[in-house]
Amino acid sequence: MYKKIITGIVVLGLVFYGGYLTAKQLVPTDAQVSGPRYSTKAVIRGDIKQGVNISGQLSGNWGGSITAPRPEGISESVTYTVEEVYVEPNQMIKKGDELVRLSATNLEDILTELTDSIRKKQDEINAKIAELGRTINRDITSVSEVNPSDGIVISAPIRGRVSNISVTEGDILESSLIATIVDDSVVKIPFKVNQYEFENITAGEEVLMQIMKVTKDDEGREKRVPAFSGFVKGTITSINKNAVPNSDNLYYVHNGMIEAINPGLIQPGMIAIIYKQNDGIPVQAFNFNATVSSFLNEKKVHYTGNFDKSVIVTEVLVTENEFVEEGQTLIRIAGSDVAESIQSKIDAIDSLYNEIENINKKIDKVNELTSKLIVTAPSDGMISYVNYREGDQITATEHSDQWDLMLMDMYNTDEMYIYTNVSDLDVLYIRQDAPVIITVDALPGETFDGKVVRLDQYTDYRDGKTVYNVQIRVEGREGLRPGMNTNCFVDSGESLDTLLVPIEAVFEENGRQKVEVLVGENEVEVVEIEVGLMNDMYVEVLSGLEEGQLVVTGSTSDLMPSQSVPGNDSFLPSTN
Repeated sequence: MYKKIITGIVVLGLVFYGGYLTAKQLVPTDAQVSGPRYSTKAVIRGDIKQGVNISGQLSGNWGGSITAPRPEGISESVTYTVEEVYVEPNQMIKKGDELVRLSATNLEDILTELTDSIRKKQDEINAKIAELGRTINRDITSVSEVNPSDGIVISAPIRGRVSNISVTEGDILESSLIATIVDDSVVKIPFKVNQYEFENITAGEEVLMQIMKVTKDDEGREKRVPAFSGFVKGTITSINKNAVPNSDNLYYVHNGMIEAINPGLIQPGMIAIIYKQNDGIPVQAFNFNATVSSFLNEKKVHYTGNFDKSVIVTEVLVTENEFVEEGQTLIRIAGSDVAESIQSKIDAIDSLYNEIENINKKIDKVNELTSKLIVTAPSDGMISYVNYREGDQITATEHSDQWDLMLMDMYNTDEMYIYTNVSDLDVLYIRQDAPVIITVDALPGETFDGKVVRLDQYTDYRDGKTVYNVQIRVEGREGLRPGMNTNCFVDSGESLDTLLVPIEAVFEENGRQKVEVLVGENEVEVVEIEVGLMNDMYVEVLSGLEEGQLVVTGSTSDLMPSQSVPGNDSFLPSTN
């Protein structure tokens, strides 16, 4: 019982003592009401940086789709098979890293088909060049050898004499035979011998011949007279070892051929009496005489093109019996349609060459496509999505778009973004293209550079408030990933070696910025100032103050009547 009474007395004592102390604090003393006390700071010179701190999450910059190679320039479709996929979603990649290995089994078939097509086109070209050569009546190997404006030029196929020419200038060509060119420097003389003579001659043996021409006497009877005096030397070029019946079927003979240099007077149809010879002296005549059949080289010149009224002989450049060289122009054929016809044939050949060139380009594209079956990363980044797995197939054409060929998506981490919003107070410190210093929670101690790339506003219709959006571009590097939390300092400017006062010393009155300056022991003066930059600690003073002046940052006059400031109050430091 006594213990309870004693405890009650102690509690009452404590309550009364606490009330006394409280009343003492609330009732100002004579010293406190003698005048206000001031807290001051000196005007200093230094540097100030103005800006605002905001936060937000990193967003990856969509780097686009990584696709299977489009078979550009290849009309055939290509079927890819996904052989290996080397990456997974959210995996960081470096430019040039191998991502997917593809195969295309039908590329070899396409190459074979294209190569066969070139061969067929070349065969067609060769046939058309040969046809063009026949049209212009000469052998050619290329269309570059043909000038359509020349029309059709017919030339001598051999060196020799023009034995006849069947056209004159201005004629409309009606017959294919143009002329005959004869090389009469060598004559050919078929002969025959009996079996006894055959055993005594050989191929390559030289013989002598007396050339006779056939004439008629006054009574119309044939007679033979020497065409010229002397003998002509000939060579047995061949002799058939097989005997055949003679024309009278009475005995067998062997046929052979003699060639002889023509002194200029031998003509086909003349008779040759053949002699074996010994040192250039005839010793024995053959049993059978021979007849000069032809010259060794004789060519008939024909026009092999089309015949119509527009094919006209425009020039005849030689005369009959004129001696010509091989390749010498004999006549020219032209007309209203000849040049056009020649040009159309040339155009058809050129068109085939162009087709071959296009096929070769396709082959180059196929070979280039083969080298792209290992798909690599176009830039540094992060894989966001993988569309195919091993064994999947993709059909691609030159008209396929990126969605048809998409293997995966990626973020480009070389350039990332932060999307956030700020208050109407902070937006005053943010400007377009302002530099930004960024720190990332996941990468302590590292800083990243950025820049404000967009600043806009819109009204939230749900509550009618204005929202200020800020987009910051971040210069990415290794380590950054989409989704990381960031803290950003948006730099809105700085001033170096300038006058600074604490922000709590500045107040606004009638729209003007002012401070209180301590001018005496305990007296203050209100001074108007011009301010520049400001941050959460200091304000830049452009005019109105000097370095070293004391500005008031707090005063006891701002306290409520019931408040007091102890002498050791750390919030209002001494002016000393």
